[in-house]
Amino acid sequence: MQAVFNHVLVATDGSHLADKAIALGLRLGGDTRVTALLVMHDYGLPEYLRATLSRRPDATELREEILAEGRRLLDEALARAAPGDTHIERRVLISDRSPCHEIVATAQREPCDLIVMASHGTGGRMAPLIGSQSRAVLALAQVPVLIVR
Repeated sequence: MQAVFNHVLVATDGSHLADKAIALGLRLGGDTRVTALLVMHDYGLPEYLRATLSRRPDATELREEILAEGRRLLDEALARAAPGDTHIERRVLISDRSPCHEIVATAQREPCDLIVMASHGTGGRMAPLIGSQSRAVLALAQVPVLIVR
């Protein structure tokens, strides 16, 4: 039985390990719709301090800076993993929620029929096998999830 995907969501954090997920998501997608998603954390301490020290605690400007940084990270990741591929849809979200929740919500909203993401070995007993965000997406998603190592 051959799986056919209409819309593949590739979640990335801009890391080199996530580049493998982007490349695989594109190969799996073939001629289908592929969306690359990067979730940026809203109002982290470094951003707050930078805005305060520069005497610009304007929330709109701060969010624009975070969004611009996310776009830069996503563009760099796509340039590394899929140079010259222009059919990839790009999404950068700013959220105070954990990235796993935004990944699952995007997959439902779009609607996507496959989520592809990298495994990150961070934290917990399962750290050598799978990262916390990947593990959470596996638990929450209502569509198949492919974890790339």
